[in-house]
Amino acid sequence: MEKEKKDRLSELENQLALKKRNGSQLIWMKYNPNAEFDYDISDATEDIRWMIFEIKKLREENIQYREFINSYKAQMKEELGLPGDPED
Repeated sequence: MEKEKKDRLSELENQLALKKRNGSQLIWMKYNPNAEFDYDISDATEDIRWMIFEIKKLREENIQYREFINSYKAQMKEELGLPGDPED
């Protein structure tokens, strides 16, 4: 197991903020032989911000589902007279 669990999403947000302060820009590059320099370039900042937002939302939903499942599991064990898990 990991000794120290890193929050890679927070690290990504910190790196994005640092890059923005330094004047760097996130871009998408797509090969296009008809383009002037053989590549189409477009800004990727908004797409990355949207991805971070969606990941945070999924994390929150995951926590809520886990809480619901653990609660439901405990109720079912109680109704069936089963012993509770030491992990619960």
